[in-house]
Amino acid sequence: MTTVSTPRNGTTAPDQQPIALVAWEATEAILRHSQATLARIDMTQPQWWVLNNIVRAERGLTREEIHALAVPYGMGTHVMVHATDALVYRGWLDTGTDGRLTLTEQGRQGMATAKEHMAPVRAEILGDITKEEYATALSVLQRVTDNLAWTSRRS
Repeated sequence: MTTVSTPRNGTTAPDQQPIALVAWEATEAILRHSQATLARIDMTQPQWWVLNNIVRAERGLTREEIHALAVPYGMGTHVMVHATDALVYRGWLDTGTDGRLTLTEQGRQGMATAKEHMAPVRAEILGDITKEEYATALSVLQRVTDNLAWTSRRS
């Protein structure tokens, strides 16, 4: 079942909605919701990203590798550096003799708590959106991105 949301910018037809506006509003709403969830446990979204990246890395990450991570939403790499420093200060990260940052026991406990709080977030964000609708939305947004990447290369 496809549900059509009521436009909020004065237009009546969904195909007349500016895609950038709708995508931006969705991004802001998702960020607000995620950030509010993390704030309840005294964590920032960049701290969540640092922890997740370190956990995914087999042997942890160096500060240089963290600094080089792609940072979404125009936040700039400095937010990852500050998040890393805060996590070290909290005792959640430790630097090994090889210079790689890994989670401490306290960091693993904090990560587990964060995962518990973040687990329902995706379901809350998606609500009644079906897997097919989700896949279609992602496909369309990726195609828009690809279309614009191609046109920017022509310029």
